[in-house]
Parts: sequence; structure tokens; C-alpha cells
Amino acid sequence: MIKNIIFDMGGVIVDVHLARAIEKFKALGVKNADEFIDSSHHKGLFIDFENGNIDTEQFCNMLGKQVGKEIPREAIEDAWKSIISPPLEYKIQYIKVLKEKYRLFILTNNNPIIMGWARSKEFSPTRDSFSDIFDKIFTSYEMKCTKPDLKIFRMMLEDARIHPEESLYIDDSPRNLVPARELGMKTLHVENASDWRGELEKMLEEI
Repeated sequence: MIKNIIFDMGGVIVDVHLARAIEKFKALGVKNADEFIDSSHHKGLFIDFENGNIDTEQFCNMLGKQVGKEIPREAIEDAWKSIISPPLEYKIQYIKVLKEKYRLFILTNNNPIIMGWARSKEFSPTRDSFSDIFDKIFTSYEMKCTKPDLKIFRMMLEDARIHPEESLYIDDSPRNLVPARELGMKTLHVENASDWRGELEKMLEEI
């Protein structure tokens, strides 16, 4: 019996727009931004930021040094935020219905710029912050580890005090589903920018 549903954020709850973010960072002087920004696992400074190896101030300073000029923090924050769209209202309303029956969590490779936005009421069209909707949000930068490392899944299960066999994990990246299955969780692969409600309902009925 499923008691817990764990959501990836980008590509599941919110739509991801890689090309838009790449162009934004290129405009700031990061000419090879496409080499650093990836749908499932960034590289260079970008993954260091998501791993929690560097904080926001360090990322901004190091990015400026990399391109040879100072970049306003607001411009960097805008570029990062462009990688996603705020969640569509129907997804938020559906997740709130799920909350009546299941414990809900987020496990995301992410950084403090995006998550500061996501944890605010300004992020959701329903004025609900993710901190209000979900039982807990687990982020790579706070856990010092990124998916698909098995460690981050184990840390999440232990911290949330949930059993893998009672849990369903949803992600748009197939490789992130592998460690979840290895630990005994049910998994659901969904496409970025898709309406996955029907898929989820069918799976919950069949389990």
C-alpha cells in the first residue's frame, strides 16, 4: 500500500525550459552555457551550486570571474529562474487533493535561488508555498548530494522516516528512477510539461 508520494520538482511539478536558461546565461557572457546546463545533471560551477559546495554569493562571484566581468546578482537570479515556469494551477490543486490521503515530499536537484522562490507564496498561482503543501522538501544543495546518487535517496527515506515499499517516486529523468527502485520504491516516469494525473491515478489504483 502506498502511503508516501515523492515528487521530483523540475519536469514534474514545474515545466523545465533549458534553452531559455541557456540563452539567458549566454547573454550574461557565459558563451558555453550549453556545456554546463543539463536536464538532469548540470556541470562545472552549476553542479557545484546544486551540490551545495558553493553558496549563492560564491556562485555569482565565481561566474563573474569565469566570464571576466562582474554580473549583477539580480541578473543571475533571473537567468536561473528562467529555467522553470511557475506550477500550473491544476497541478497544485491536484497535489492538494493527494495531500488528503498521502504524505507528500519533494526530492530535487536544485539551488537556493530557485528554491527560495519555490518556497514563497509568490511562486504558486494559488498563493500556496511548497513548504505549505509538502510534508518536507529535500534539496541537493542542502543535502550536499545530487540524484542519481543512491545516498540522497537513503538520506531522504531516513529523514522522512518512511518505508521504501510504501513509497512512490515520480521523476522525468529515467536514470533518477533507478536508485529509487533499487531501494524498493515504486516509480513513475513522466514527461516534462505533461499532464501526468491520469498516469498517476492509474498506477495508484493498480498498486
